[in-house]
Amino acid sequence: MDFEAIETAARRQILALAARAIEQRLNADTSDYVGPSLDCACGHAARYAGRRVKVVESILGEIKLDRAYYHCPHCSSGFYPRDRHLGIEKTCFSPATVRVQANSSTVLQKHGK
Repeated sequence: MDFEAIETAARRQILALAARAIEQRLNADTSDYVGPSLDCACGHAARYAGRRVKVVESILGEIKLDRAYYHCPHCSSGFYPRDRHLGIEKTCFSPATVRVQANSSTVLQKHGK
């Protein structure tokens, strides 16, 4: 194995370890469950309907988040309080990943690619 391959393998393992640490910390916090019901955007009460997993692509790698899910029978929609709090509502990319993607696009545009 050459030096670069060793560095690349070590980097991949370190990032995966960091991703697991963040995943465990976030999933240990269940404060996104705020009770049996929560106000929906439509103005009615949404009922707690269990926890659901979302896979988020972070700059460290994949992170599986376990989140409280609330469903509103009046408007037939559901929402995840944690998604809004973490800035991942309606996306599967972490805020840092989105920023890296935007910066990459800007660099490519500047160089005419």
